This record gives sequence, structure tokens and C-alpha cells, in this order.
Amino acid sequence: MKNKLFFFALFLVLSTSCSKKSYTVMHNDYSVLTGDEVAYHLSKGLLKIEIVYTLNEPKLDKHEGNTQCINNNAKVTIEDPIKITKLLVADTSKTYYIIGQKVSNTFFVNTSETPQNSIAKDSVFISANSVKSDKVLSFLTDSNIEVGAYNSVLNIKNNMSKITSKDEAEFALKLLHLYKKQSTRKDDKEKRYIKKTKLKYTVIFDPSKRYVKQGHWSTIKDNKIYHTIAPDHLFGEYVTLNDVVTLQLPMPTTENVTKVATQKPLEGVAYRSLSTVNFTLSLNDSRVASDSLSLSQLGTIKTITIKDLEKSNEGTVNLFKPTTQNNQPCTKEEIEQLDYDSSKAIEASQLTIKAEYIEKLNTIDLVIKSIENRINQF
Repeated sequence: MKNKLFFFALFLVLSTSCSKKSYTVMHNDYSVLTGDEVAYHLSKGLLKIEIVYTLNEPKLDKHEGNTQCINNNAKVTIEDPIKITKLLVADTSKTYYIIGQKVSNTFFVNTSETPQNSIAKDSVFISANSVKSDKVLSFLTDSNIEVGAYNSVLNIKNNMSKITSKDEAEFALKLLHLYKKQSTRKDDKEKRYIKKTKLKYTVIFDPSKRYVKQGHWSTIKDNKIYHTIAPDHLFGEYVTLNDVVTLQLPMPTTENVTKVATQKPLEGVAYRSLSTVNFTLSLNDSRVASDSLSLSQLGTIKTITIKDLEKSNEGTVNLFKPTTQNNQPCTKEEIEQLDYDSSKAIEASQLTIKAEYIEKLNTIDLVIKSIENRINQF
């Protein structure tokens, strides 16, 4: 009770005798309001990540108008740019009160006629060339027998040194001719292709927080936080997510809030300074891009006088007035199907599949030739 009376008396003194200056105090359990204060929240940055996934569905078109899947193992890959946008939102865990000289509404970012609970700031684009995999997906249109036969050929190729006798070499040669027969398509008129569907996935989260949920989880190691994004549960039972995204950022350091959090009001307005941090984006544990973003929750809490606030550059100080929208959940996850003309992709996939098919047969012939040479050496 004594603390409450002290706090209340302090407000009265400041509001009556120091009206030409502004003072800031942090909200706490002992705060007693007089009605002349201006409440506000500090800002923090969320990250909005937009990923366009490509659903590759294997098809086998034997006759015009009769299309069927050759197998059920569809794969999801990333072939388009990844967009990372910083969203500025109110940090409702950091509430302050201004007493004394009033602060103009122009210094609050959410005082328009239709205040928003988030404001989009700078964006970073990870190019398609950085994230697109070089792996060809023609195996999607191969039967299980074809896949197994070619894998066996590669196994013989990689273990050539283990063939130490003529009998072993002749046995391997018989197997290679069998695998070549199994890898050769019976009907050259078969039109195999990959049907592609584009799905845009969006997730918004606080990069300084740890998440444990399906499709998005976080780990902390060596003062760094790793956000892994793998929403495979959204694509169905017979679909494999090939490309997993991981975003690495530094963990927040201990904030410099000792003076600002004290019971004694400080002259000026409390705000969060922006901190530019470097991040790394990886695809399947391989780094594909590095860039930087400014995140206020990774900076320090400072104070600024009204005079200096009026001179500050736009965007240096970001304050939020409390609204009902501030209490709405800030994070979300959604996926939508995009309009996409796959006709060109189908034509391209047929050419790619044909080229890789010829390349695989050439590989088999080279391995056969190597075994034949090995037999002649015994």
C-alpha cells in the first residue's frame, strides 16, 4: 500500500509541476493511474515468411485423354523465390506511461482511422537460383523396377574395386545386362511427365521465441536460434517434402532496461532501438543465403526527449497505442493454391526425363564396358 501511495503522489507532482516536460514510467503491479497519462507499448518485429512449394505429381500418359499416375510418391520442392518480410507489432509485455507534456499522435504508428495490429516494413528476397535444387525429378516417372535396376547398376559401379576374380566379373556382367533390360522402356511412345501444382505457404512468427509445433519448431545452440519450417502435414499422406527450410538468427541479449524499469520516472519517452542482425537461410542443412534484418526486440530500451523525438528520422522510434487489435494473436500459418499454367512445365519435364533416360542408359553401357575390360584383364 505504501508503494502505491508513493507512486500516486509522484504522478500528481509530475503532472502539475512539470507539464512542460514528458516523463516515462514502466507499468507494473503498483501502477496507479490518474487519467492524465498516455499508455503505449514498445514495438517488436515479427517475421513473415512466404514460400512457394511445388507439388510434383508423377504421371504416365500412354494415350491421348488417358492419363494416370505411374506411382503415388509425389514430391514437394522449392523452385521459386522465398520472401521474408519484417512486421512491426506492439509488444504488449512492454507497456509504459507518459506523464507531463503530451505526445502527438503522429509519433504512434497505429493511430490512423483503421489502425492495424501489424505494419509491414523491409523485405528480403531469396532468389529462385539460390533455393532451386539441381536434382532432376525424372525418377518420379520411373517404375519401382526401373529405379531398383538403376540403383543396382550404380552399386556395381561404386564397388568395382571389390570384383577380384573373372567369375565375379562375369556374374556382374550378366547382372548389368539384366538391369539394362529392366531399365529400358518397352514403349517409346509413352509420354511421361511431371504435373506441377504451386502452393503458397505463409507463416508469421516471433524470431526471438522458441516454437514447438507441427511444421515449425525451434532449437537453441551456441547463442543462436534455429527455426525449422517443414509443413509436410499440409500436403497429404502420399507426399514427401524434399526441401526443409531453416532460418538461423542470434538469440536476444540481456536488455539494458535497468534505468527504464526503475520506479523513478525518467525524463523523455522510452523506446526500443533497432538492432541489425545477420541471418542465414539453409535448405536441407546447406546454406543458400545470408542477409540482414533490423529487429527491435534484439536491441536495447532507451529514452528520448520530446525535442529529440521531433527531430528524429521517421522509423527510428516506433510506439503503439493500446487497442483491442493489439491483443489479437500475431502468429499464423496458412497455405493457398496459386494459379499456375503447367503446360510449359509439362513440356519441359518430358524433355528433361528423355534426356536423363538417355544419360542413364549411357551410364549403364559405360559400366558394362568397364566390366568387359576387367574380364579381359584376368
